[in-house]
Amino acid sequence: MQPDKLVRMANQISLFMESKPKDEALAGLAAHINDFWDPRMRRQFVDAMAADPDLPARELVRQATPLIRMAGEDGQKPSAPASPPGSEPINPAHRG
Repeated sequence: MQPDKLVRMANQISLFMESKPKDEALAGLAAHINDFWDPRMRRQFVDAMAADPDLPARELVRQATPLIRMAGEDGQKPSAPASPPGSEPINPAHRG
């Protein structure tokens, strides 16, 4: 996804969150992105924010960016293809 689209999406979330107290707004913005954005989107967004300080991100977005988790952090699993159905037993302890 293009960095400008990711920034626009983050800015839209920020507009809603800005009505809350600052700490709550920062946590809410980061939580929304952590909960609803694919890990690849989060990585692209954080990388774009680091690479281009001139992106048109709102101040709240800039401040919340360090709170965005990457795959593997805080229990997040890295994106990986799912196993095909039936390739693993439902109960690994029971194999037959």
